[in-house]
Amino acid sequence: MIKKEILADGEQKSGGLVDEIAELKEILREVSKKLTRIEAQVKRGGLSAGSKTSELQAVAVADVEKPANLSTDNVLEVYEELRLQAKKGHELEVRQKLAAMSATDLNLMCCELGMPPSSKNPSRKKMFELIIGRIKQSLMLSRHIDRQTL
Repeated sequence: MIKKEILADGEQKSGGLVDEIAELKEILREVSKKLTRIEAQVKRGGLSAGSKTSELQAVAVADVEKPANLSTDNVLEVYEELRLQAKKGHELEVRQKLAAMSATDLNLMCCELGMPPSSKNPSRKKMFELIIGRIKQSLMLSRHIDRQTL
């Protein structure tokens, strides 16, 4: 009987230890999940802030001679002027005005028109084509609509 009691006590202790180990493993899993989530948030926050600063620096280096002429307030006004010129059939003038704009202005116009660039440092040509495409799209969609009545 003494051997049975000793074995029973050993099994109870080992069973208790197994339960404690299972609890500790569960706690470690939760901590690991929280750490992974926090790391992901930090990476997302760090990458977006880092990419914006590097993008702005790259654009600034490319446009040292051409300062930004447009503000966020008058970007849509300039776009509307370009659209109206294209509507009148002066597409060459529209292309010339866009070509004369700085890359910063083109990038700002793309962003304001809801066309975020597909890469960190989009080329002038890519932004130019995005804006021309948006102007053509607007003309095709508004061919039978009078914008003043809206």
